[in-house]
Amino acid sequence: MALLTLKDIGKIYVSEGNVAVGIRGVNLSFDRGEFVAVTGKSGSGKSTLLNVISGMDSYEEGELFIEGETTSHYLQPEWEQYREKYISFIFQDYNIIESFTVLQNVELALLHIENPKERRQRALELIRRVGLASHIRQKGSKLSGGQKQRTVIARALAKDSPIILADEPTGNLDHATSKEIIALLREVSRDKLLIMVTHNFDQVEDCATRHIRIFDGAIEADHVIRKTETAEPATPTAPRSAPGKRRDVKNGLKLGGTIFAAKPKLSCFLAFLMIVGMLGIFAVTTLCGSATDMFDKHYMFHHIDGRVVLAHRDGSPLTDAELLGLQEAHGAVRSLHYDALLDDAYRFGARIGDRYISLSYTYGEDYGTNIVGRYPTAADEVFLYLPIYLQPAAGKDTLLIDTVDLMGSFSAKVVGVAYYFDNNLTARCLFTEEGFRYATAQRYLQDSSTHIEAFYTDTTGAEHQAEIYSFRLSSELAPGKIALAEEGFLSMQKSGKLASLSLQFSATYYRYDYFHDDGEKHMTFSKAFTLDDVDPTSTPSVSEYGKVLMMSPETLTAIAEEALGGTYRQASLFFENDAEAKKAARALQEAGYIAVPSYTEYTPEPGETVLSMVASIFLALIWLLAIVFLAFFINLCSGRALSAFKGDMAIMRSMGIPVRVIRVGMYARMLLSLVPACVLLAVLAVSIFTSPRMNEFFVYLYAWQYAAIYLGMILLTVRITYTQVKRLFGESVKKSLKGGGAA
Repeated sequence: MALLTLKDIGKIYVSEGNVAVGIRGVNLSFDRGEFVAVTGKSGSGKSTLLNVISGMDSYEEGELFIEGETTSHYLQPEWEQYREKYISFIFQDYNIIESFTVLQNVELALLHIENPKERRQRALELIRRVGLASHIRQKGSKLSGGQKQRTVIARALAKDSPIILADEPTGNLDHATSKEIIALLREVSRDKLLIMVTHNFDQVEDCATRHIRIFDGAIEADHVIRKTETAEPATPTAPRSAPGKRRDVKNGLKLGGTIFAAKPKLSCFLAFLMIVGMLGIFAVTTLCGSATDMFDKHYMFHHIDGRVVLAHRDGSPLTDAELLGLQEAHGAVRSLHYDALLDDAYRFGARIGDRYISLSYTYGEDYGTNIVGRYPTAADEVFLYLPIYLQPAAGKDTLLIDTVDLMGSFSAKVVGVAYYFDNNLTARCLFTEEGFRYATAQRYLQDSSTHIEAFYTDTTGAEHQAEIYSFRLSSELAPGKIALAEEGFLSMQKSGKLASLSLQFSATYYRYDYFHDDGEKHMTFSKAFTLDDVDPTSTPSVSEYGKVLMMSPETLTAIAEEALGGTYRQASLFFENDAEAKKAARALQEAGYIAVPSYTEYTPEPGETVLSMVASIFLALIWLLAIVFLAFFINLCSGRALSAFKGDMAIMRSMGIPVRVIRVGMYARMLLSLVPACVLLAVLAVSIFTSPRMNEFFVYLYAWQYAAIYLGMILLTVRITYTQVKRLFGESVKKSLKGGGAA
């Protein structure tokens, strides 16, 4: 059975409405051991015949048999496999991959050898055989014409295919080099079928066993110069490993790494594109990160592990004695009657260095041992839990701030600080239990909306009324003592005509308890004082302060709690953990209270939900549009870069390199280009996490967001590569070779 048979083969070209015959009615049969010289005038169909035999060009008429098997039903994948198994092609213009070294070009044809050491040994042996041992590490672009042709011959030998096709391999060489190349071809093809197209039959007359002349697309003459015995297939020098996905993927990954390293400038450009894309997605994600807010849970209260919030079902206020009884009965660690400052509804600002930040108030929390300073022990001391970017202002090893102004009305001594990295969170101000009570009193009775009126009588029974303009605290006053700077009051006090004094506090506040319904409430509370409560030695100057009331912090706290006792309707119990809190809440509900753990969720008002959803969808659309724009930009730029690989890929296809190997190589190359961008983003993430300056400049992202950025960029890279590879593989090998040489 003949190795290769052509029966009535015809090839027709159609271009812009014109029909041209490439070859027609070709009937030929070939066997191993033949050295076939094909001659004819330019345009007679010589190269077309080789292209059809190699499967790089289709045929429209007749049938091509390979070892008796028909090929007219072959599609592109079958032709790729055919070239992989049977064909080695030597081109007139070399078609060497110029960015690869001589060794890499030859090893490319040895992918069927799975063992890397064996592959390298075989490549070196072939390179020495063609006389290029001293040029192993030299790139193809640096070789002379003869050296390139020798490299291509070594590559053809490395593939160890039964059919070698040579299209005028000496057309660009001088006479001496041509003779060496022809002799080499004859030497290496004694057990193979060699079909060589040449314009000069005299060069091969001594080597050729058969001469075929083509004229106007048809066989004009087929002359046997010397008979050859049909050669048996040679035992391969290296066994081919069984084809399969594992081998192809492994070879593809190696090929991708070789391509990436072979063209450093192009690889740097692709890496730069990936960095732009990665940082672009990162920037858009930080700007539009709140798009996921609509999926956030809405909690009724500020969650503290083990906290239970409770109230009477009828809305009546709780008493201190009742709360202490519940604490003891249910095994709570501690209790807090007036707990409004714990909840996120109350947010107050403070200036740290030259920055003004929001603070939420808390107590009883532990921020570990990695702190600067200590935890508070007195009512006028606080501990700050701040974002890391405030570390330069607040102190890294020692405290740089002494006091902080809270609520715009009182100052507290800062005794310690700890830092967190998530700059999406709100800073916290930690009090002692006594200090928290004092801060609560400040919130209710020293707020800017609070009005104070003084009512006093003289010894004649006459009543007097005065509005107090300001309210100040004095640590010099003894607990329970007050001082009032108002002209009429001071005059009567000095003359001894003062008989009685009472103060009325009127405040506008918001109820943040379980029964909040109509928001704004008013609280009016009167407090009577005896003359013994007034400290005459600490009377402030009226001219300096205007009308002002001064009292000690302890007095303020007592007044506030007395006022809140008749209006405040919720309280908190604290247990060891949330599991205990959940159990206690269930028991309190059975006892007739409304009680929920602090992590209890609620459903916002429909209008609020719709507004949040619209805002989130708008941000999500901005994010999506930005990603699409980045994808378009990267695809446009990388498309040009990948086009530079078009010629190399066509050469690999002509060599019969499996399509899967080339595809995996393309993907591997692009994903390798993504590595610098991934490393840069990781460095940026660590910098944001550890560097105060970076933490202030960039929005903190969570691990899942970084994972989404990585995954998104990988999918984007894969999609772009898929589009480009599909477009490149959509062309025939012949068209790809003509459309771009080796880059």
